[in-house]
Amino acid sequence: MNNQKNYTNGVIFSLVNCLSLGILGIVDKIGILQSNNPLVFSTQSLLFSVLFTVIFVLAYFKGLPIQGIKKMSFSAWKLIILIGIFSSTLFMLFRFLGLTQATGTFATLSQIITTSLTALLAWIFLKERLSKLFWLLFVVIIVSVYFVSIGKITLATVKAGDMFIIYGTFFLAIGNIFSRLAVEKVDPILVSVLRLFFGLIFLLLIGSIFLGGAGWSGIFSNFSIWAILSGFLVSTGVLGFNLAIKRLGITFGTSILMMAPVITMILEYSFLNYHFTLVQIVAALVVVISGVALILANNRTGPKLTST
Repeated sequence: MNNQKNYTNGVIFSLVNCLSLGILGIVDKIGILQSNNPLVFSTQSLLFSVLFTVIFVLAYFKGLPIQGIKKMSFSAWKLIILIGIFSSTLFMLFRFLGLTQATGTFATLSQIITTSLTALLAWIFLKERLSKLFWLLFVVIIVSVYFVSIGKITLATVKAGDMFIIYGTFFLAIGNIFSRLAVEKVDPILVSVLRLFFGLIFLLLIGSIFLGGAGWSGIFSNFSIWAILSGFLVSTGVLGFNLAIKRLGITFGTSILMMAPVITMILEYSFLNYHFTLVQIVAALVVVISGVALILANNRTGPKLTST
C-alpha cells in the first residue's frame, strides 16, 4: 500500500512539474524578449524562485528547519552545491542566452534532450533498470516531441542560440543525477530551497563579474511580471521534481516531463495565435497517449523504478 501511495504521489508531483515547465516555456520566451539582458532576467527569475520556495519551506516546516540543516553531512552539502551550480546557475544562464537567439525548436526540444541524457547517466552511474515497455514508450515520446517541435518530418538545423540551450541541457542532466543522490540523504524540500539558493549566489557572482555596478542595480530594479511568474514556476517545478524523483527514481520521474512541450504548444496556440501543422497535432496526441501509457505501465512494475 505504501509503495502504491508513493508511486501515485510521485506521479502527481511529476505532473505538477510538467505543467510548470510547460507554462514556463512560454513565460520565459516572452520575458526574455522584453528584457535587455538575459543574465539580468535569469537572475531575477532565480531570485523570485528562492523567495517563493523559502515561503513554502517556512509554511511546511512551520519555521526555519534548523535541525534538518544541522544534520546534513558534508557529502550532502557538496552534492547540493554541485546541484546549484549545474542545475540552477549554468543551466539557467545558458538557457536564457539561447532563448535570445534560438529558433524555438531546440528551446522546446531541450526537455527531451535533458531526459535522454539523464536516463543514460542514470543507467551508467545509478544502475536504474526499467522495463522494455518503458524504453519503447520512451523512444516513441522522444520522436513524437521532435515532430511537435519542428512541425514536419525532417531534420532540424542547429543555430547559434540552439547550441547554448544544448550546452545547458548537459549541465542540467548532470545536476539531475546529483539531485537523485541528494534526495536520498536530505529532505527533498530542503534540497530544493538550498539548490536554488546556491544557484542564485553563483549567478550573482557571475553577474558581478560581467555586469559590474550597473548590472547589480539592473538586477534589483525594474522587475517585470514575467520574472516574478517565471520565479514562481521555477520554484513549483523544482519542488515537484525533487519530491517526484524521491519516489519514482530519476529516469521515470523525468520521462513524464517530456509532455511539457505539448502544454507549451497549446498555450502558444491559445495566447500567441500560433498555428500548427497536422504532423504536430498528431505527434502531440501520440505524446499524451504514450505518456499516459507509460504511467499506467510502470504502475504495475513500480518497484523496479528505484535505483539499486
